[in-house]
Amino acid sequence: MKNKKEQKTKSQFKNVKKAVAPSAPKMEKPEAEAKRTIKQVVIKAITANTMITNEDMIAFVKAHFPKSAFKNTHAAWYRSQARKGLLTGKPIEIPPQTKKQLTAAN
Repeated sequence: MKNKKEQKTKSQFKNVKKAVAPSAPKMEKPEAEAKRTIKQVVIKAITANTMITNEDMIAFVKAHFPKSAFKNTHAAWYRSQARKGLLTGKPIEIPPQTKKQLTAAN
């Protein structure tokens, strides 16, 4: 059992606010580069070369995002969206790629 003196000193400290140490001055963060997305990379690739193949587009994306799972179906979807104008706000004239063209290129 605690004696009265110990109980009294503890109760005195219950109401005392802890002293807050002054924090260190905040360091200014350097301006970080804007994060690039796969969409931005694909738009750049398509606008630079409207004749780009899906394989070239995949290679371009993989160069910027090595761990990406970007594959042929993704490239075809982005190509379709670009034709409709849903990527940039205005349609991009891209010649369609047929399976014959894809197999002839290989």
